[in-house]
Amino acid sequence: MSPKRKVFLLSGIFALLGISISVIIIAIGGGFSSLGPSIIHPPTTADLWTVGQPIRQGTLLNYSLTRIGSHSSPWSSLGEHSSLINSSVSINFVQDKDNDNNWRAIFHITNGTVSRASRHDTVLLSKQQLINAGPINQSFVPYYEPIESSILEIRDITLGDAKYLVIGAEWNSISVDVTTVPVKVVAQERIKTNAGTFNAFVLSYTIGSKTSRIWIASNIPLPIKAEVYNAQNELQYSYELVGKKI
Repeated sequence: MSPKRKVFLLSGIFALLGISISVIIIAIGGGFSSLGPSIIHPPTTADLWTVGQPIRQGTLLNYSLTRIGSHSSPWSSLGEHSSLINSSVSINFVQDKDNDNNWRAIFHITNGTVSRASRHDTVLLSKQQLINAGPINQSFVPYYEPIESSILEIRDITLGDAKYLVIGAEWNSISVDVTTVPVKVVAQERIKTNAGTFNAFVLSYTIGSKTSRIWIASNIPLPIKAEVYNAQNELQYSYELVGKKI
């Protein structure tokens, strides 16, 4: 091989290496613990998901929910002493007249454990990440805390950041004894609920012998479905979207 052809060959090799390294850096910067398909298809802003988007005036989400009290959450201490078994939860979002940055979230809850007892109240939530933006009516707290530590627990998992809905993306981690357990997107599934059929991504982590899963779709402002266990392998909560108006 002539010296000139060797130069061209080496230049091509280095160029390819440069492209590969750049793509790897992009993948790692996106929060990926393994490179996988992200090397070929690096994530973009179109793959980002944020809690609360795309809520608009009149958005309505209906869930079936079981949240078992005394089963502590790895994310927070909320809801440890309250249960909502076989309950239905409706959340209607209305613009707050006093602050353009807040939603008035109207909750209607029917608890299947107390003779189908119903409660409703309004909670101020910020448009950014649906963080509590005002005091909670004390008589409503026993109903609201189980929702905070189940349907709204995704706020604690994302830590207020936009996250990639791409297989391999790591969203958070949990410290269990002396080990750290990653919370990451592990699969993409087409799931069917009473609210419709969704192309969802599965956020997953394992503590104890049980694997917790949370299903999230890009066009739904809160998770579609979840089955979450604690370190004692007990069901902490499960819920599923059964109706919606986006």
